[in-house]
Amino acid sequence: MTSTTSTSVVRLAAFLLVSFAHVPRIFALPICSVLIPEDGVEIPPSVVLKELQRVLLLEDVDGVTLFGTGVEVRSVMPDSADSGIMPPDVPEGPDWESQFAWGVYHSQVSLGEEEVVHSWTFDAKASEGAVPAKMLRAEELLQHAANKAPEQQKKAKMAEQSLRMYYHAKWLAERNYAKAAEWRYREAARLAKQCRRSVLASHALSRLGYFLMHWRRFDEAHEILQESERMNKKSNPLGPYLFGVLERQMAGADEQRLVAAEQRILSAGEQPSEELDAERKQLVQEISYWREAVSSPRNCLNTGDATHALICLCSHSGLAVKQQLFR
Repeated sequence: MTSTTSTSVVRLAAFLLVSFAHVPRIFALPICSVLIPEDGVEIPPSVVLKELQRVLLLEDVDGVTLFGTGVEVRSVMPDSADSGIMPPDVPEGPDWESQFAWGVYHSQVSLGEEEVVHSWTFDAKASEGAVPAKMLRAEELLQHAANKAPEQQKKAKMAEQSLRMYYHAKWLAERNYAKAAEWRYREAARLAKQCRRSVLASHALSRLGYFLMHWRRFDEAHEILQESERMNKKSNPLGPYLFGVLERQMAGADEQRLVAAEQRILSAGEQPSEELDAERKQLVQEISYWREAVSSPRNCLNTGDATHALICLCSHSGLAVKQQLFR
């Protein structure tokens, strides 16, 4: 089969897939977890949190990922009623150290509480969205403390502030508080860039890109995922994969763009959750199928998906008719 014929089959198949086959989009929620083994349920929360700080707040670390398939962050941040989180041993005062300690405490407690337990308020100064009052109080304290911290500690405290903001954004996004979550992901990335934590900034943007796709804001997701990849590619398997998925959906009749997008997906590594990785493997199988199906209609039947087989056979048939008509 000639190159022109192959291109025509790919274009027609892609059009039919998008128009009639309803190719599934990404709805799996990746787990944001710390770098602890799968049996980490036996590790004390204090040890997990200490390791989280040590690894994720290092300056411009490569080879580290915020995402994984180990212990969920929420599992190591229990409600204060369960005595998992102890309040600071100093009263809250005007000094930056006590404000920062209480900001972290309120943040941890707010993440451990269920949605219905929270007292909610309107975040008029920033996101202009609904947010738990305790979470907002934590953010205010952390902001004041980071601003007043000594110069030699400012970057480290800002990095911790960015990480807390990241967790707040994730908590809100998973409950579909889109406006509040989006602002916090962007703020987490801004703070991380400001204190030279490119890994954290990249992860914040890739997670935002994921949720923008989930909320069907594909153009914005495309832009955000591009920025995420520019910041850090090695330590962020989610961003490049999602960008490939988006590019594949948006490629249309542009064969070069389609091939480049599929190559991103084929070269993507293991994803941060079982659902996303299963989806990646399914996409890899699908891409391989269509590439083989282009060469001969006999390969159209090498699938268990009747819709794909039908589209493939119709594409070849339509192309054969077209070639006969325009000889």
